[in-house]
Amino acid sequence: GLPVAPCACASQIGSGALPVDTLPSAGLRIAAPDPEALAARFRALPRPILGRIRDGALLLDLRCLEDEEGFLAALP
Repeated sequence: GLPVAPCACASQIGSGALPVDTLPSAGLRIAAPDPEALAARFRALPRPILGRIRDGALLLDLRCLEDEEGFLAALP
């Protein structure tokens, strides 16, 4: 029972010491009392889901999501 909302975000591209370029993307913003704990629970799933903490919420960037059904099935 956590609030989830679509949101615009920017995805970092590139790698190495200084990936500074971004692409516009879409994501899901999950508001939670303890977003760090929520992120840890997502990472601990059999098929880990990685996100980032931004503005007090867990943000899941959907830019590289290829298996929507697998993503939804992995959610607790």
